[in-house]
Amino acid sequence: MYVLITGGHTGLGLGVTKNALTAGHTVGLIIRSEARKQETIAQFSELAPELVDGIQFFYADLSDQSHVRVVAAEITAAWPQLDRLFNNAGILTASGRSSGQGNELHYEINTLAPVILTEALKPLLLKSGDAKVINTGTGGMQRNKLNVAPLVGTTTQAGMLTYMQSKQAAMLLLNDITESWPGVTFVTVDPGSRRTDMTRNGDAPAIITKFLSRFFGDPAVGSQRIYDAGFAEQFTGASAVYITGNKIAAVRHGMNVEQKQALLAGISG
Repeated sequence: MYVLITGGHTGLGLGVTKNALTAGHTVGLIIRSEARKQETIAQFSELAPELVDGIQFFYADLSDQSHVRVVAAEITAAWPQLDRLFNNAGILTASGRSSGQGNELHYEINTLAPVILTEALKPLLLKSGDAKVINTGTGGMQRNKLNVAPLVGTTTQAGMLTYMQSKQAAMLLLNDITESWPGVTFVTVDPGSRRTDMTRNGDAPAIITKFLSRFFGDPAVGSQRIYDAGFAEQFTGASAVYITGNKIAAVRHGMNVEQKQALLAGISG
């Protein structure tokens, strides 16, 4: 199968990449630079060289919508089809930031980038006949109803609330297109709270880096959960669902027309 992974060079995505390579799939990674490519290759030292040599690298800054569209066009030109799309890349920061488009950065990378990339890769996904889009969510993202204000407001915000809202928004926007894409299924998976660079670095909220991360679990378990959401037989045919604890759970909250319009308004071009 042709498998494309964002954020597949680090954290939980690195484990997903290793699983996909070991299973013999054709794997493509979207990364930011040639330098990041060399850093990524160094992390696969335990794998057979022929597996690592088979990785196809595509370059884009996912906070830049023009980059996302360009890389999608490059992948479409290079591949005959796309069977699994893992929208795994994400950010969690304590300080508010804006993207080049003027959007709050969690909203830009965690919400809009997966939607823009998925839409741009629609022709390749439809050619598969058995395509699946796997979006990495987070625990607690369904605790509250969707609130778009922290995402589309005039001032940038950050922290766990914005992070969880951005993940919930991505799930609802992707679920919204499920019925109109024949042969393509969409799932969002909660990998559980895991020790990764994102939860340990200085950009994350202090409560995460100083306190909670010490209780987080093995990242390999989270990677396996993400990979299983794309390939495990128990999830075959399931679409517009939320997977947590390796089980399908109800999508608790919906998205109204006004919220959808507000979220999509952040897409430029």
